[in-house]
Amino acid sequence: MDIDDETLANLKEKRVVSLAQKLIRIPSAFPSYDEVASFVRDEMKGYGLKVEVKGDSGKGWKRPNVIGTCKGSGKGPTLLLSAHTDVVPPYDLKLWKVKPYEAKIIDRVLYGRGAADTKGSLAAMLAAAEAVVKSDLDLIGDFKLVAWVGDEYHPPDAKYFDGESYLAMNDLIKGDMGIFGEPYDLKITYISRGRIWIEIEVGGEASHSATGKGINAIVKSLKLIDSIYGIKVGEHPVTGKDTINVGVIKGGVQPNMVPDFCNFIFDIRFGEHLTTKAVEDMVKEKADAMKQADPQFTLRSMKVTERREPFGFPRDSNLNESIKKAGQKIRRDLPYGGALSFGPVEDWKDRVGLKEGCLFGPGETAQAHAANEHVRIDDLVVAARVLALTIPLACGVA
Repeated sequence: MDIDDETLANLKEKRVVSLAQKLIRIPSAFPSYDEVASFVRDEMKGYGLKVEVKGDSGKGWKRPNVIGTCKGSGKGPTLLLSAHTDVVPPYDLKLWKVKPYEAKIIDRVLYGRGAADTKGSLAAMLAAAEAVVKSDLDLIGDFKLVAWVGDEYHPPDAKYFDGESYLAMNDLIKGDMGIFGEPYDLKITYISRGRIWIEIEVGGEASHSATGKGINAIVKSLKLIDSIYGIKVGEHPVTGKDTINVGVIKGGVQPNMVPDFCNFIFDIRFGEHLTTKAVEDMVKEKADAMKQADPQFTLRSMKVTERREPFGFPRDSNLNESIKKAGQKIRRDLPYGGALSFGPVEDWKDRVGLKEGCLFGPGETAQAHAANEHVRIDDLVVAARVLALTIPLACGVA
């Protein structure tokens, strides 16, 4: 039996599905992280991995991140497999056709909070790690399984953006390559759009609504919002169409007063054909045009609250080629794709040593945070099989 056959023989569909169900059945929305961390820790220990639990804490919260290490000969690269254990709450239970933590399977689809984001990915990684260890391969490089917390909620007093950032910035994880589990429908997602958040406040003149006087800041804002939506951003062949969204708007104090202020925030996402500066300039041009066309238009403030340039890892890397080959071995073509975001990975990748990386996992992006969140069993199993074959391909076998 060759390496691939032996590894896949140690990976059973029933085991992958069971892991995903067990993870989903542990409610892990803020601040309830201890139970899921204990489950993952015990699983990793059962595989024979060297396990550490490291995390930060603050007022009313702590973030237990679990790191499991499989040592190779030390002469090859280190591969990180990383996924977060926390989820958003179920929100409106009336929208769910199943109980969100029941992990029910209907027509080979697994339902439950976290099924896609990202307990499906974590289950696939755990099953893959277990299969590789059971195969007793003589790995040249190491691999580390990182189950971290803090993607869905960020405590106001936290020094680090999330648990993964805490590990990276405190030199608790190192690696040459990284696979980050996210629901990208089994695409090798190596590049992401940039984003900019622009907060704008428009002024007006207050008056009693019945007088017919005053300057309505909300009406003036709507005209500027409509103008900003008319910006021609563009489209990238991998990351797709750029997007413009006004996600927050606040104005006025009561219905019988003409509002003298309106505050709103735009989220604009774009491919590598643009920069945050270019997008900011386009928004400023729209505001300047409004001021010139309407003497009653008052721009009180405009500020950028978030700025991230388009980011990605090399497409034709050893890691991505390994994932491609793994797919081919199980007769599954894995396309390349673009991401909504790599999160804060760009901020700490150099400190960790990452030169290659991608987002990869089962489940559709639209299922993240959705009612009736789900993942297809077939995709869950494919993800585990691909990862199980990728580990020896990327780390090397003596």
